[in-house]
Amino acid sequence: MDRRTTRLLASILLVVAIILIGIKNFQTKSEAAATPPKKGYIEVKKTTYTDLEQEVEHWKQKYEDLKKKKATPPERPTGKKMHLNINDGMTSKEVSKQMEKAEIIKDANEFNDYLSAKKWQQSIQIGDYELTSEMGMQEIAETITGNLPDKQ
Repeated sequence: MDRRTTRLLASILLVVAIILIGIKNFQTKSEAAATPPKKGYIEVKKTTYTDLEQEVEHWKQKYEDLKKKKATPPERPTGKKMHLNINDGMTSKEVSKQMEKAEIIKDANEFNDYLSAKKWQQSIQIGDYELTSEMGMQEIAETITGNLPDKQ
């Protein structure tokens, strides 16, 4: 073999080696893309991942808003308030009428009948009382008479 043939053979071998290395690298990259992810993982596109991140931020914000809303108790509409001044000689009917007029109780006769049934009409105490429409008949009666609640 002469020199030219040897050079030609070496050049061909070099070109074939470069082609084989290129093919091997190309296959490795395409195989890596085709191999499934590790167990428990999934592959997603970058745009899908970005969308998911934005959705997570949206739900975090909603959660924080709800937490703040729950932390601040809702404003309850307060009932009517009344300053009741019971003077000497006032009857239970007069007291009941004042409370009905101030919308603390719905029916003065019903409240007066309640006091009568409990035999508390004569027990009404002279004094100043703060009453609200949220109080029940029993609580109002106990307040203005000074009687303790019945134990059942």
